[in-house]
Amino acid sequence: MFAHMLLCMALSTQEIHALVAEVRRVLRPGGVFVHTVRHTGDAHYQAGAGHGDDIWEHGGFAFHFFPRDLVDALARSWTLDEVAAFEEGGLPRRLWRVTQTVPR
Repeated sequence: MFAHMLLCMALSTQEIHALVAEVRRVLRPGGVFVHTVRHTGDAHYQAGAGHGDDIWEHGGFAFHFFPRDLVDALARSWTLDEVAAFEEGGLPRRLWRVTQTVPR
């Protein structure tokens, strides 16, 4: 399963944990979940209006920014295969591509 910046929506940390738990529930053992998230090194982190829980609104869009400990917490019952930094867009946006697998 692949989700590009889906988890960055203006969801609370609790909602993100529930979403990732549901992904894990539906994947078979050995199933892979690859997702991208904007991280706290991004230029828009702590810019604009803060909504708490690492959610920041800039240009009319609110995003949840991910500290590394949240990435690790979301992968606790998974095998965390990779966390790779990359950039995209004109700012550029700073993201992590996270690959995690349901243990067999």
